[in-house]
Amino acid sequence: MISICFRFDDPSATSDHELERKILEIFARRHVPLCVAAIPFARSRNGEPVPLSAQNAAHLLEAAGAGAIEIAQHGHSHIRRGANRRGARSEFAGVPAADQVRLIGEGRRHFASVLGHNVNGFVPPWNTYDQTTMRAVAAAGFEFLSAGPEVVAFDTLPVVPATCSLRDARRAAERALYFRSLAPLLVVVFHPDDFEEFRSPPLPDEPPPFTNLRELAAFLDWIKTVPYIQAEAISRIAQSVREGTSLRNPKDINLPYRVRALIPSVLARSGDWTTVPGVLWGALRSRYRFGA
Repeated sequence: MISICFRFDDPSATSDHELERKILEIFARRHVPLCVAAIPFARSRNGEPVPLSAQNAAHLLEAAGAGAIEIAQHGHSHIRRGANRRGARSEFAGVPAADQVRLIGEGRRHFASVLGHNVNGFVPPWNTYDQTTMRAVAAAGFEFLSAGPEVVAFDTLPVVPATCSLRDARRAAERALYFRSLAPLLVVVFHPDDFEEFRSPPLPDEPPPFTNLRELAAFLDWIKTVPYIQAEAISRIAQSVREGTSLRNPKDINLPYRVRALIPSVLARSGDWTTVPGVLWGALRSRYRFGA
């Protein structure tokens, strides 16, 4: 079985709530789980913090209360405070431990006060974090972290990394059909400004939107028609990791480049002794287009 998870980053007190409502409705109508990574303390245009509240995020609270979404904490205020070892911008990587603990803990306590319960997932802005972040996230009581493809491991805290964007999701899912023996997992990440309906045009240094609400609905409808694909919540995948399931990137296997190039952006959940044969068998099927 192929599992696919969806993570929607950046909703906040100041974000495009009209677009977000429409996206949540599309997922809810099709009963497709969605993880919404929301920012606890967004910044206004003049730089002032605007906390998430029951008044400015009623659509998120309503959807969470109905069980249509799970809310994860998306950093603290989504502003650059540091950089990772590759120089990529980050809210946490490279930031002193005491500051990371304070910011992450403050965000979690705020969510608990707004929602009436703790959030269990943490998503660092720009998908960048370090070992100190992992320690702070674990100490705060989070049950999993989800970021980009590069995984920073710490103790037993589950990490469910992204595998692709919404732009690449359909192609990755179609290619994953050839690799079913790997029990593939796709984690699709998207943002409000990916959509043509987003309220603000892109800035000169930002890419234009590449999709729209109609295409999102069509993709989710397609998933429902494929018997080997199942939509799952990220929290459920994290639970399986806590119970012993490993998430492996098949492209990390030492194989010829021509073979690795055939592997889609997925994580393998098969056992050690079946992963390599599964990759080779899937690559053969993908190369000659049979058995999907």
